[in-house]
Amino acid sequence: MKISAFRRKGGGGLEFRGRGRLFSYGLAASVTFIWSVTFVSTKYLLGWLEPGEILLYRVAVAYALFVAFSPRPLPRAGLREELRFAAAGLLGVTLYFLCENTALSYSTASNVALIGGTAPLITGIAAHFFTKNEKLSRAFAAGSVLCLAGIFLIICNGHFVLKLNPLGDVIALCGACVFAAYSLIVKGTGADYTPVQIVRKMLFYTLLSLLALAATPVIDLHPAQLARPSVAANILFLALFASAFCTWAWNIVIWNLGAVRANNLIYITPPLTMLFSALVLGERITPFAVAGGALILSGVYISQRVKK
Repeated sequence: MKISAFRRKGGGGLEFRGRGRLFSYGLAASVTFIWSVTFVSTKYLLGWLEPGEILLYRVAVAYALFVAFSPRPLPRAGLREELRFAAAGLLGVTLYFLCENTALSYSTASNVALIGGTAPLITGIAAHFFTKNEKLSRAFAAGSVLCLAGIFLIICNGHFVLKLNPLGDVIALCGACVFAAYSLIVKGTGADYTPVQIVRKMLFYTLLSLLALAATPVIDLHPAQLARPSVAANILFLALFASAFCTWAWNIVIWNLGAVRANNLIYITPPLTMLFSALVLGERITPFAVAGGALILSGVYISQRVKK
């Protein structure tokens, strides 16, 4: 399969939009692996910092990184395009991660990842009604049924074994809906911008919203905790990899594979999160969880099959 040549545009950064499925799936694998670890990292940080505070620190560091990488002033966009950038930043970063971080305050890392795993199904349904070229297919439906069955197995097991708080489940589900909306918005964003420039614009609006929230009781700051090496290390990991690399890479995956097929790969995150949660946080893995993980992986394989 042909991967279109990378070309450099103004403002720094490389343009990676193309038709290369192998390259796109490689990026997606990297992102899902990192995302599976972020749940564990955030769960640890919640012992020292507030949910919104974690997001503010990681976005501030990530935005500084993108400005350093692409320091030139960005080209001006029309009002409609700027609103799209702002919506992508507010939905895909501010609201989504506030939901995720808050859900982790009430539930386990494994189950927040599992509830968030409904995002692909929500994206597929939304894309069917709001886009012209991403309609529901039999492969998507069959794969989604298997994935949701797997999620159901692990969640039910969690309620009986891990005694979760339903509030965490509801907040995590809200995050999945927000991420679905973000995926559809970012798909048509910034055809005249490089991925680096687009993420920089998104993070700019995200940072503005978080700084505004920092002036309210929603975000309570405890900067003294950053002096702890473990806290600083986890913030840097989330900023550099989850907020910077993953946002940049996932936008490319959405552009190249489409919002529905790209988000279906998110189903792989819950089994990986379960594994890391067991290794790092000591969360329990049972036969129900293993069976659920197997169903999820089977569903992802089926949903990604494309007719020749």
